[in-house]
Amino acid sequence: MDNAKEKLIKSLNPSNLKLNEPLSKHSTVRIGGPAEIWYEPQTTEEFCNAIKSARELGISITILGRGSNTLISDKGIAGLIIRNASKEIKILEGEIEKEEPLKETIDEIEARWQSDNQKGTFKYEFKDLDYDENNLPRIEVSLESGVDMPFAINYLIDKGITGLQWYSRIPGNLGGWIYNNVHGGTHFINEVVKSVKVLDKTSNIQILSGSELAFEYDKSRFQTSGEIILEANLLLYKGDKEKAKYVAMEWAKRKSIQPPNSLGSIFKNIDNQTKERLGYPTTATGYIVEHVLKMSGFKINDAAISPKHHNFIENTGNASAKDYLEVIKTIIDRAKDQIGINLKPEIFFLGFTSQELSFLK
Repeated sequence: MDNAKEKLIKSLNPSNLKLNEPLSKHSTVRIGGPAEIWYEPQTTEEFCNAIKSARELGISITILGRGSNTLISDKGIAGLIIRNASKEIKILEGEIEKEEPLKETIDEIEARWQSDNQKGTFKYEFKDLDYDENNLPRIEVSLESGVDMPFAINYLIDKGITGLQWYSRIPGNLGGWIYNNVHGGTHFINEVVKSVKVLDKTSNIQILSGSELAFEYDKSRFQTSGEIILEANLLLYKGDKEKAKYVAMEWAKRKSIQPPNSLGSIFKNIDNQTKERLGYPTTATGYIVEHVLKMSGFKINDAAISPKHHNFIENTGNASAKDYLEVIKTIIDRAKDQIGINLKPEIFFLGFTSQELSFLK
């Protein structure tokens, strides 16, 4: 290990530090090589100081959330790998009776959500659970980016604060949710993001409004800006606590068919225009994999297309990242060859070479 990395290690809190930590322990799919320097700061101050130190020493930085939608290379990741464990939630005083709808300042995003509850393994639906809260008073809540969002959903609903029930059973922390503009059914997190506090590329703190975040389907400016999310203010609702609790529980129940030891949905669903052109009953990519490409049961070693939901790839034992990547590549190649569409992954890839990911171009 070089001098710069040794200096960085000495500057970090040893109780939150590990060397050569297996990243398979920090991924929902249980795949991934070692993190050269693994650090789990417990506060935003610790988080910022680690980033600043690594930047000053010229050491690469990787921010890893809960590992729910990221495939990590078998080689692991060099440099500093941080999982932010800050967890403060602050409910700001006073209801906001009137607030301009956030959607007016953000381009409308097509949800691409239309299930087929008649055929195949993709049978769960959420339309009957959806309802409009826009007529309710708003309440502002500040959350640090390391907050575990499944915990936050229940914590806030218990206090009568709603608006996150649509995202039940989606793992991750707030930073990852905003980074990827997480969606639950037809809802996107951008609907409630008022502002975000970031550490910019020059290690200065800035406040960005929701309208500046370039939200799209599974996208935000943070995927290319080099800014690091520290906390965010969400405009939620003083809503019906019991109704929100029921929806969250029912949402989670319906999603419980989703397979464990996976990364969630691998591919974005097709848009409605493509669905109509091809004459499919649904926009779901799982339908295409199962009924058009007929890839039920396909596997490479222990990386297998899930029989529960064909847009999921499971680690059924000791799958490697190489196996998992090859299953993804095979699905993409067959979709291109057989029906002429380019399926786009909605997961992220860490530690791979550009050559290993060349099939994604």
